[in-house]
Amino acid sequence: MTYIFNDPVHGTIELEPVLVQIIDTPEFQRLRNIKQTGVAYYVYPGATHNRFEHCIGVCHLAGLMLDKLSTQRSVTSVDKLCVQIAGLVHDVGHGPFSHQFDDSFIKNVSTAKWSHELQSCRIFDHIVETHEKVSSALKLAGLTAVDLLFIKELINAKDYKSDSVRTDSAMMQDFHSNS
Repeated sequence: MTYIFNDPVHGTIELEPVLVQIIDTPEFQRLRNIKQTGVAYYVYPGATHNRFEHCIGVCHLAGLMLDKLSTQRSVTSVDKLCVQIAGLVHDVGHGPFSHQFDDSFIKNVSTAKWSHELQSCRIFDHIVETHEKVSSALKLAGLTAVDLLFIKELINAKDYKSDSVRTDSAMMQDFHSNS
C-alpha cells in the first residue's frame, strides 16, 4: 500500500508507508514552517515554498531517478528506499531562514562543527531512536544498521565515511551529496 500526495509541481506522488512514518514525526513536520527561500521571502512574499514541500519533492524525484537507473544497473528495493529516505530527510537539519541560519547565526554563536547536513543526520538518528513506528517500519522494510549509515553517507559524505559495502554507493553519493 502506498500513500498519495498531491504536489503542485510534481502532481500525484506515491510514497511507501515507511516514508510517511518519517513525514509524520514532529521533527519532519517542523519543516512546514521553514522557508525554502530564507530571508528572500521578505522581498518576494509570493515565494512561499517551504522545506517540507521541497523534501517530499526530492524524495519523489530520487525514487523516479532510481526507477530509471534500475533499467541500466542492479538497484534493489532497499537501495531505492535508502536514496528516497536520504532525499526526504536531507534538509531536516535546517534552522529558521534556511541557509541564513547556517551562514549568519551559527557561525556567530558557536565554534562547534556544524552544518545543516550534519544536523540532518543527527536528527535522522533521533527520529529512528525515539519513534518506535519509524524504527519498526524501517526494519519491516528490510533496512539494517549498514543501510542507515548509507543514508547518512548520502546526506553528508564529508562527515559519514565508512567501509559499508553498497551497490554503486559512490555513484549514488554523487547524485545526493553536494560534497
